[in-house]
Amino acid sequence: MAESAAGRAHLNLVDSSRRLFELDQGAVIDAADGRLLGAGSATHPVISNAAFRVDDGVDPQQLISEAREFFGGRGRGFALWVRGGVPEDRDLIVAAEAAGFKCAFEMPEMLLADRAEEPRLPVGAELRRLSTAEEAAEYWRIAATSYESIGFPPEAFGFYEGLERLAQEDAAAFLAYLDGVPVGIAMTIVNHGVAGIYWVGSLVEARGKGIGRAVTAAATNAGFDLGANVASLQASPMGEPIYRAMGFESAYDYRLLLSPAS
Repeated sequence: MAESAAGRAHLNLVDSSRRLFELDQGAVIDAADGRLLGAGSATHPVISNAAFRVDDGVDPQQLISEAREFFGGRGRGFALWVRGGVPEDRDLIVAAEAAGFKCAFEMPEMLLADRAEEPRLPVGAELRRLSTAEEAAEYWRIAATSYESIGFPPEAFGFYEGLERLAQEDAAAFLAYLDGVPVGIAMTIVNHGVAGIYWVGSLVEARGKGIGRAVTAAATNAGFDLGANVASLQASPMGEPIYRAMGFESAYDYRLLLSPAS
């Protein structure tokens, strides 16, 4: 039976998360037995340490036990990513809540079934496709600064290397410039026929000018050019109205269930 677009979007998130963990030379990844466990160099339990169930048939108690052993051995808390409202994850949510996990963050998974309309850029703005290590460094600098304003720790972005190489394969990343200064970012990673859109952001001084929508549209369309037939993203409260205006629709909600360090 063919996997649904929503199901493929989840697989895209898992595989794309693995690819991003691989850009962190200090990360430890355990991708086996129907699940993904990733401990990044940063210790933040929600952003840099994550557990995913890939195979819906994996026993939730087994996954929780293995994840707690994996992260606990490193003195880490971690976030278990689950899909609210998806029958296949109901057992995992029940087991996690019974084990004392608490919801730390919730966000909609949103899908777009066609190319995005690319908006007119404001005067003085331009988009560039990332291709150099210097541009990659600017990308993560903007990510650290823009996400700090909504509560993300800047150090979570300080360990990635090689985005420019990733963007030469089945991915593309974009920088938006305003009067020659980089102010916005977005990337796509394509797998399972899905263009996963990740780490969209813009600096505070560039917000409200259409920069976020422009880089998201560029990344989305690059994903379709790379062979995707649907785009997906996880929306922050700030980004959700923009994505809905672009035609993205909610499929389910991701809940990040936190297990503190033990």
